[in-house]
Amino acid sequence: MASTTSTPDTAASGRLRDPYLLHRLHSLSGIVPIGIFLIQHLIANSYALRGEAAFNTVIAVYGYLPYVAILEITVIYIPLLYHAIYGFYIVAASQPNLGRYGYERNWMYFLQRISGVIAFFYIGFHVYYTSVQKYLLQWSGNPHSEAAISYQSMAMQMSHPLFFAIYIIGIIATVFHFTNGMWNFCIRWGITISPRSQRVTSYICWAVFLIFAGMGIGTANHFHNAGVNRQFASESTVIAQP
Repeated sequence: MASTTSTPDTAASGRLRDPYLLHRLHSLSGIVPIGIFLIQHLIANSYALRGEAAFNTVIAVYGYLPYVAILEITVIYIPLLYHAIYGFYIVAASQPNLGRYGYERNWMYFLQRISGVIAFFYIGFHVYYTSVQKYLLQWSGNPHSEAAISYQSMAMQMSHPLFFAIYIIGIIATVFHFTNGMWNFCIRWGITISPRSQRVTSYICWAVFLIFAGMGIGTANHFHNAGVNRQFASESTVIAQP
């Protein structure tokens, strides 16, 4: 998210070419549908701040959507897989030059790729401990499969310091990758051409980053505190028993 250049944030080495059309589709997929889903996901999770009942109600609504598995595969996982595979191709083709230049755009170029790699593994980690666990319970015939992504389940996950740290780092990296990608998307698709328009867009992207990263961190912190408090209450009950 910078405003010092009008050049799109792309690179290719002499060995690996970066096809224009594929890169445009890669940029688009990061906004639609992945970026839209990310925002929706963060907002839905933030209902935890209103309490256990509110969060579980939101989860139940999504669980009752018709053909939810098909929607997830076609609207989320396939675009995400393309974005990730081509993103790793871009990382392999990139030529970071932080050793020679210290300009903001060069740092954003470097951080965009690092954050993308972190986001990829974080999303895999998150999906495994939520959606995958839910489907495993469904396939085993468990009538309460939604418990895998319930308020209580998330609180217990977040109570573990390692899980909590992974979520905080993952949220920051994922939201940064999306918002900095917004800045690049606007250039690549000819929305912002002049240096002034790029500067204004940079401010907007930073504002979006602060809002949604703050929302994600606040939600994770809420789950963490709820999980720790439940563990403390449970331990206190055991100690108090004669």
